[in-house]
Amino acid sequence: MRAPVDVPRARDYLTILARGWVIILLATLLAPGAAYVVQKLTFDKGYTASALLFAQVAGDPGTYSAYAGGLGANARMATYSSLAQSRVISQRAIDETGLPMTAEQLAASTTATWEPYGINRFGMPSSVLLRVTVTGADPEQTVTAVNALAANLAKLSGELEWIQAEPTDAIQYTGPVAQLVPVDAAAAAHKVQPDVTNTLIIAAGVGFALSAVLVLAVGIARDNVLTRGQLVDVVNGTMST
Repeated sequence: MRAPVDVPRARDYLTILARGWVIILLATLLAPGAAYVVQKLTFDKGYTASALLFAQVAGDPGTYSAYAGGLGANARMATYSSLAQSRVISQRAIDETGLPMTAEQLAASTTATWEPYGINRFGMPSSVLLRVTVTGADPEQTVTAVNALAANLAKLSGELEWIQAEPTDAIQYTGPVAQLVPVDAAAAAHKVQPDVTNTLIIAAGVGFALSAVLVLAVGIARDNVLTRGQLVDVVNGTMST
């Protein structure tokens, strides 16, 4: 089936795009540059610092106890992650360091997750290492905040599961059943870097698409004969009528 004479065909669209290749190329190249400048001007400068903690469960050195302790530590990671981002821990850190912020603000700028992130075959976190991260505007305050959070989180984890052995107990143990132990404190904060690569790729795609649509719209609106084939079709259509 042949298209009507006045209806553009696929090759006509390609011809319009080919004639406007300079505009399309410029838009594709300039859009990422403009997006990069805008991102630099509007991106909020910030810093991140993180501390690492290890979850351990008390037990004897036997094989089964070590295995059960590992599972117990895995099962507690989600709870520890939530505690790290709670107002209770944030308030303790602020009271200890005198940081000029509220507990709500500190909690909102805190993230915590186990690493490497994943779920084991029992549906529990697959790691016993917890990474606590704080984002802030001041590098020194950010380091102070995350280290205070990590220290208070470790302390609270032991307080929540503290047990006191009775004289008649078969096992004489006094201490936390499980707790977090600091492994690596934050020494310096790092600048938060924007995701430039994705920004440039998206901007280039948007620039190409918009310029192509604009070139097609202008070309079609002009209603000009673009190719010799179009001219032949117009003449043949006119003669047939």
